[in-house]
Amino acid sequence: MKKAYIIIAHKNPLQLYRLISRLNDGNSSFFIHIDVKVDLKEFDNLKEFGDKLHFLRRFDSKWGSYGTIKPYLEGLKKIKKSGENFDRILLLSGQDYPIKSNQEIDQFFLNSPYSVFVNYFPIPNYKKWPGGDRGGLYRVDKYYFGNKKHELLLSKSANLISTLIPAFKRKIPHGMKPFAGQTWWNLDMYALNYILDFVKKHPEYLDFHKHTFVADEVFLQMIIGNSKDEKLLKSIGNSEKRLTIWEHADSAHPKILNKNDLQTIKSSDDLFARKFEQEDTEILDLIDKEILFAKQA
Repeated sequence: MKKAYIIIAHKNPLQLYRLISRLNDGNSSFFIHIDVKVDLKEFDNLKEFGDKLHFLRRFDSKWGSYGTIKPYLEGLKKIKKSGENFDRILLLSGQDYPIKSNQEIDQFFLNSPYSVFVNYFPIPNYKKWPGGDRGGLYRVDKYYFGNKKHELLLSKSANLISTLIPAFKRKIPHGMKPFAGQTWWNLDMYALNYILDFVKKHPEYLDFHKHTFVADEVFLQMIIGNSKDEKLLKSIGNSEKRLTIWEHADSAHPKILNKNDLQTIKSSDDLFARKFEQEDTEILDLIDKEILFAKQA
């Protein structure tokens, strides 16, 4: 199975090298985004992967910002431009790690009735975002300019004005219904082309998300959630296939996994787990020994 991995990273070059090494099965290509604020020379070790690896145009992809969408859109465009017909396109972070072997990942996709895996659900979702979060609607009806003091002040001012002047309120383009979900996904070429065609035909949709909080958890989900394309919808399994542990319902970031999570990892039917830290090689060594290379031992 021919796979393309879009991997978004901003630190930990050794960890990223290890991740690519585990996924480098001879049939995969890697489209790597390194945050523009990072010294690219730190990632020179990746050049060892030769023509299987492609560096993407770099953006400021700080958490919560519109810049988190740009890297994966750039990756999708570069994959399409390559002219290669990939069976699957997978989005990962540099802190993900496979918890199934390459052969098992291939078999999963070959045997599944679905060729696309995306986590998405309509909002408001009051169970996930209760109280002042209004079920998550703040993501689409409130302005977000960033986390710096002056950006937070600007957001607060814009949102105050929008309550006083209805014309200034944020309006989702084309009457689209709001959806959200986990950032990470697995696509086929039909879904890739559908998403890129939608963005090309509706530049105002991309502009709208310039001021969306954590836009990467809304952008693709809304395109899919509002689609009427039967071929696309029938191809989707509603899961990102990433094992993620949230210590609290309102946690902004998932738990950093360690050796104490090994049994949970081993019993999971997901394909990847996240997040891991470069300094904790013990859990990654255990995954290698007891999962990825277990049959070779």
